[in-house]
Amino acid sequence: MLQRPGENLPWQPAHRAHNPQQHDDPNEDPPLPPNYFRAARFYCVETICAPCGVVIAWTKFAKSESPTNILNFLGSVYQTEN
Repeated sequence: MLQRPGENLPWQPAHRAHNPQQHDDPNEDPPLPPNYFRAARFYCVETICAPCGVVIAWTKFAKSESPTNILNFLGSVYQTEN
């Protein structure tokens, strides 16, 4: 389905008008968050699943999904070759 510029369909959240700051306008302070008791955001959540679909282990990666992070996660779950 194509969406036309400025079109807002009933199931989509209302779009706010984007007013970019001009180069000579003074800087505005960023808005305060609605509350300070929310969870931090993470880059991704990785899971290890059995062939039947049961989750064996999971972890959150804060910055990236690098091979080093994945290998460290696998090493922490499977500490021995058995």
